[in-house]
Amino acid sequence: MNADLAKEVFSQGLDYLHKNRIPEAANAFRRAFKMDSENPRHISYYGLILALGDENVQDAINFCRGAIVRAAYEPEFYVNLSKVYTKAGQRKKALEALVEGMNFDKSNALLRMEMKRLGVRRKPAISFLSRDHFVNRSLGQLTYQMKKVDPSGKNQ
Repeated sequence: MNADLAKEVFSQGLDYLHKNRIPEAANAFRRAFKMDSENPRHISYYGLILALGDENVQDAINFCRGAIVRAAYEPEFYVNLSKVYTKAGQRKKALEALVEGMNFDKSNALLRMEMKRLGVRRKPAISFLSRDHFVNRSLGQLTYQMKKVDPSGKNQ
């Protein structure tokens, strides 16, 4: 098949996905995958759309992992895998996928944004108290403020 046509169909799929038009995105990603089944980007997004379309989540995970095997340096593949795990209710594995991606690029904005979206939080200051206990909340706020101030007393 024509690689240019596959790219165009894939691009349409991305557009549909950004507009949250999942059925149309699914059709476009399926077509792009069938046209160029060796392209890791097509494989990753095909996996993502399987999960978002409430199809076989295990297949979705396998496709996303397969894309990572082919191109481990692509942060968006880890984000896609994380979204698949999130859709499957496996939050811990979703976070692990993002951490795995950060092993390649710790400062990647896409990975950091997804990590923030998932709501990664620090451990409570005093572990035997609940996270909502006023002592833990107060200590957490204090240590957060202390991290924002550098040794010279200026805000970062």
